Amino acid sequence: MIQIDVLTQDSKILKIEVSGHAYSGEPGFDLVCAGVSSIAVGALNAFDELGQDCNLILDESPYIKIECKGDHKENQLMMNFLLTQFKTVEAVHHEHIKINMKEESQ
Repeated sequence: MIQIDVLTQDSKILKIEVSGHAYSGEPGFDLVCAGVSSIAVGALNAFDELGQDCNLILDESPYIKIECKGDHKENQLMMNFLLTQFKTVEAVHHEHIKINMKEESQ
């Protein structure tokens, strides 16, 4: 199952981490994994191009982390857009993807 961990504080998304495999199909033919990967890599590209004060990690395990510091409106818009896309996939494929929301206290 793909796990997406979202850390928020005061309604702002601080960090999104994506890990695991969906196992909804044979390797190379898993459409849920392909969809989530496309969304995440597209987001990494957008943050690399437009984001400010963001830590971006992509490795082979698979693991993706997007963590933004500071109070940049563009970062929050992109984080919310990314989370909305993941929620859309989760709504249709809830047996293969789980979003875990956690609120960090100040």
